[in-house]
Amino acid sequence: MGIDRRGAMYKHTLKSKQKLSSNVYSMEEEYMKIRGKKIVITLVALSMVFGMMLQPAAAQVKITMWSLFSGGEGYIMSDLIARFNAEHPDIVIEEQLIEWAQYYNKLLTGLLSGEAPDIGIMHLAVLPDYASRGVLSPIEGMIPADFTDKFLANIIEKAYYDGHLFAVPIDTHPMVMYYNKKTIKEAGLVDAKGDVLVPKTWDELMEYAKKVKEATGKWGFTAENTNTGAMVAERLWIALYSQFGAAFLDPATGKLAVDVEKAAKAYETIASIYQAEVGPAPIDYAEGETLFVNGGTAYHLNGVWAMAVYPETEGLEFGVTSLPALEGSKPYTWGDSHSFVFPKKGDDAKLKAALTFAQWFSEHTMEWAKAGHLPVNKAVMESEEFMNLPMRKDYVAVGATAILAPSVKGWSQIREEMWEIGQRVVLGELTPQAAAEELKQKIEELSE
Repeated sequence: MGIDRRGAMYKHTLKSKQKLSSNVYSMEEEYMKIRGKKIVITLVALSMVFGMMLQPAAAQVKITMWSLFSGGEGYIMSDLIARFNAEHPDIVIEEQLIEWAQYYNKLLTGLLSGEAPDIGIMHLAVLPDYASRGVLSPIEGMIPADFTDKFLANIIEKAYYDGHLFAVPIDTHPMVMYYNKKTIKEAGLVDAKGDVLVPKTWDELMEYAKKVKEATGKWGFTAENTNTGAMVAERLWIALYSQFGAAFLDPATGKLAVDVEKAAKAYETIASIYQAEVGPAPIDYAEGETLFVNGGTAYHLNGVWAMAVYPETEGLEFGVTSLPALEGSKPYTWGDSHSFVFPKKGDDAKLKAALTFAQWFSEHTMEWAKAGHLPVNKAVMESEEFMNLPMRKDYVAVGATAILAPSVKGWSQIREEMWEIGQRVVLGELTPQAAAEELKQKIEELSE
């Protein structure tokens, strides 16, 4: 029987086509499956992208901050705020500068009216007057437990009131003594090496100041001493009162008290300076600084903040050191501390953001120290970088002998009374004994 080759070939071809077709269909199915998966994946990815685009971005927390800093320290504060804002895109600090003379009046008004900033600057000396009103947020539960261990003990303890932490200190700014080298050399007050004589005791200060006046006709000593200024009437008096061994708080009761005998001795020391006519009175802050930088006085009391200006003052050759000390005493001086406080506003997100800034600032106080202030962060104060700043080695130890105001209500009014009483002593209108007794009476009336 013959073979139908065409039929066989047809059947073979048909089977081959069916097999090929089957393979093609399988490939198409696989392709469609893969393509489908890709489409699904692509659609999912696109939905995620569009979903992210449609979702609102994380809200930026805006923090208002009222500042009283001007001049050199004002520029440094603004620069640090700008740096923080650049490093923290989710938080923006908006700084508003308030004139120093109006700052506390405006802050109190804002706190009582509910229009206060999210962060304020506050001297620790007046913290009790504000914390006691219930207008500041306690923060001990919103910061790391060991955060306060970073600070100098004599400073951080003043950030507490009634057992609660209300402030983050950023510096301490004690009173120091500056001396004009040209004026002192003009008076011939130099040692065998040609170095100027710097008084270590109050008796030496009086001796040198008299010699300057006699030899040059210039003032031997200057410090602000008006009834609206604190340098002599409050700060120098506190330094001397402490050097005489007195304290503000009665150890038995814990209440504010005045040792009248030692208070009178402090006023007597102040009075002797002006009775000897080695320093001008009355003289305000600006007049005292002008005399010093222009060589019109030899020894000058001022705060460490002047270190933001004096090193850049053309022609001024000066030194800086601690206050003279009474025999047998440490060179105690007046001191205070700028701090961040947080008005109570009921917004936890803003408070958290404000504390983020405060903690960041605490770690960057090396920059702030360039304004002359002493760091209160121990690691910064002990750093080589800080010690290499101009003359810091000459006065860094002052931070440990600074006496801050007692943590009591009413100190704002008490110190204003001190200014009035102190100026009357300077002008010879009130005896040291009468001044001490009047101060005791005022403190008893105003303290709680």
